[in-house]
Amino acid sequence: MYYMKIQNLLIKSEDQKLLVSKISHLIAIFFASIAGYAYFAFIPLFLSSKGFLDGQVIFIMLFMGVGMAVFSWIFGKISDKTGRRKIFFILALFGQVIVLSLLNLNNHIVFYCVLNFFRGLVLGMRMPASNALFADIMEKANKKEEVKMNLETTEVSGTQLSLFSATKSTGFAIGVLLSSTLISIFGVDSLVLFLIITTMISLIFAVPIRDIKKNGKSEIESNTEIPREDVINEGLINENNIPKKRSKVKIILYITVFFRQFGVIPFIQIISLLLDGAGIPVELWGIVIALNPILQVVAMVITGRIVDNPKFSEKILLAVGFILSSLTLLFYGIGSATSLISYFIFGQISLGFAWGCIYTGAVKYIINRAPLDRAFYMGIWITDLQIAKITSYLIFTFIWIIYTPAFTLPFAIFIPLIGLVLVYWL
Repeated sequence: MYYMKIQNLLIKSEDQKLLVSKISHLIAIFFASIAGYAYFAFIPLFLSSKGFLDGQVIFIMLFMGVGMAVFSWIFGKISDKTGRRKIFFILALFGQVIVLSLLNLNNHIVFYCVLNFFRGLVLGMRMPASNALFADIMEKANKKEEVKMNLETTEVSGTQLSLFSATKSTGFAIGVLLSSTLISIFGVDSLVLFLIITTMISLIFAVPIRDIKKNGKSEIESNTEIPREDVINEGLINENNIPKKRSKVKIILYITVFFRQFGVIPFIQIISLLLDGAGIPVELWGIVIALNPILQVVAMVITGRIVDNPKFSEKILLAVGFILSSLTLLFYGIGSATSLISYFIFGQISLGFAWGCIYTGAVKYIINRAPLDRAFYMGIWITDLQIAKITSYLIFTFIWIIYTPAFTLPFAIFIPLIGLVLVYWL
């Protein structure tokens, strides 16, 4: 009974601390996403205003992907080993503020290449740690429910993960809308101040977050150390219900997503050129392009609930995502051939739900298959996405010297379907 009283007191205080961590984390990632997508969408315009040519802008932006590809898995591994996810999150946001503050310091192309590389480095530090930290918080809350309800397994649900994903996607959409409005009123130079302010807000809200895991133990477990035998004897948990070690993440997951990204990302990046080539009025471009991040919010919520249904595995969700990715390119191709905006809208709808399926399915698979190494495998996930993007940019840029993007669309349709075939072995 003595340990039962201690446990009840701990549960009350820990519930409050977990709630504060959860809310603080979501707000921090919301503002970080606002800054992140605004940077991605409009930093090319900022660089163009500095006198760089289109080819130079693409070359500069590639270095951000290189930085993320190199450091995501490294920082993810360190985060797993130390359990200090919060410090990586905060250091990355602080480093991002420094990078943004230096944007107007010099106009040399080498300077911006180095700056974008460090921007990729801090993203590689932040993203695996923040994803894993939110999963740790949710897993800890679920373990409390396991104690109360005597559940057999402890998993982070798709619904919980979709809350995190939908928060990021909402930040993406709002970031584009806010930054575009500011730029239209005050000019492109206002972008830097906007990015610094939103990142600083994110940094402030990241401070109250608490680390859950430290060297493989949760903070509450490290502090209390109630004997295992006493906990079992008091009836707090059933010994047979103690979570068992999960199997590792299969490399086939990264291969399937690589082909999807390789085939789709270049055409997403140049959708404005496709719309221009189809004769779509410029004033409608923003509406079409904004559909993707807006629909991602809806898709994340829906797919999060679907994947929690035992009838729908992560594998099925990934397969649906690959099919929708090919449909996206098909609609882009038909829209380019017919000059009808409706097909581009259908393409954006397919694109939003495609990424919702792929992201939710893959992240739930990673988070629950490797609970002690989730930041490392999320780092590999981010590295995989960046390598796919960089290689696709290089290869398709060369192809588009000979053939137009619209001409290559019918062939690109089949690339995501390679992932559809390979996902069978996941």
